[in-house]
Amino acid sequence: MNGIRIGRLFGIKVAIHPSWFVILGLFTFSLATGFFPRAYSAWSPAEAWIVAAVATLLLFASVLAHELGHSLVARAQGIPVTNITLFLLGGVSTMEKEATSPGREALMAGVGPLVSLVIGLASWAAANFVRAPLQVQAVLLYLGLANVTLAVFNLLPALPMDGGRVLSALLWWRSHDRVQATRGAAAVGRVVGYLFIALGVLQVLGGSPFGGVWLGLIGWVIIQGSRAGAAQSVMRRDLADATASRLMTKVAGWLRPFVTLSSAAQQGFRDFESRCLAVEAEEEGQVFDGLMCARDLAFEPRPKWAVRRVRDAMVPARDIPVVAPDKPALDVLRLMQTKRADRVAVISKGRLLGFVDATSVDRYLRMREADRQRLESRLKAA
Repeated sequence: MNGIRIGRLFGIKVAIHPSWFVILGLFTFSLATGFFPRAYSAWSPAEAWIVAAVATLLLFASVLAHELGHSLVARAQGIPVTNITLFLLGGVSTMEKEATSPGREALMAGVGPLVSLVIGLASWAAANFVRAPLQVQAVLLYLGLANVTLAVFNLLPALPMDGGRVLSALLWWRSHDRVQATRGAAAVGRVVGYLFIALGVLQVLGGSPFGGVWLGLIGWVIIQGSRAGAAQSVMRRDLADATASRLMTKVAGWLRPFVTLSSAAQQGFRDFESRCLAVEAEEEGQVFDGLMCARDLAFEPRPKWAVRRVRDAMVPARDIPVVAPDKPALDVLRLMQTKRADRVAVISKGRLLGFVDATSVDRYLRMREADRQRLESRLKAA
């Protein structure tokens, strides 16, 4: 997930997604105009807004601590963590590998709610047993309530929540089939998501549109996350034994760098089946200097095709990550994610063999699914 980088913690990049600013504003507004004025009616509007802003920022610091708990346990298990991103409904840690056993998966998932629970109880104890100004006590009481709620909410047995990951780990332990376990947890997640949406509709009909829309949004995110989790589990299984050479699309031909886009469209992309063509280095023959794809051509204004050259529209080779043919497929996808690249070049001994992008990965996965369906049909027929 892309975001605005704000720093590092324990060597892990921390970023905030643009959607975070939306929820920051909504939470601050809700606390400043509802929660704190109702609980502390003697406060001035300025006091309520200041306390609300501080409480909201500290809540998101708590969410960051929650995600950091996941990340540090993952690193202790030998799983590299590249970054943590805060977004609309919480946070997400980007990990380069998966847990290798159900027990490790459950531990990694469960530590996040535990961190939130500890922060919540510590905040509540500080508010009740430490002498402090009323405003400080109010913030601490809110953090206590919010973090305990966050812990309980995250323990719902619904992917992508932490409780759903724990459920998936338990099903994995019982079935010894990770994909089947993830699908089971995802099915529960979809049920929970639809329940949230139903509760949201009831709240809207009952005269609470803001709360209803919020519950509906949470339900929608849970449903989408459950579906994505199940799909990713199948994808990881199908790519587990694949390499870059299995995924790649072979380069169908070469383009000269000074050919006009109009000529390239007529010669190299006239049937649009050759989606990507390699671009030669100037005066060096078939030496890889860039990649020109049909979608790159489509981004160029058609009136300029007669004057713009291939070298003006191509993606330079220096901007395309390179992998060896035997690079594991999952490592290729992680590289694309880390580099934020939409394609990688497959090169062996200085020679370009092909490229991997989302389309080639999807083609390979569809081929694996078709093979699996044919095998299941034969087994049923037998």
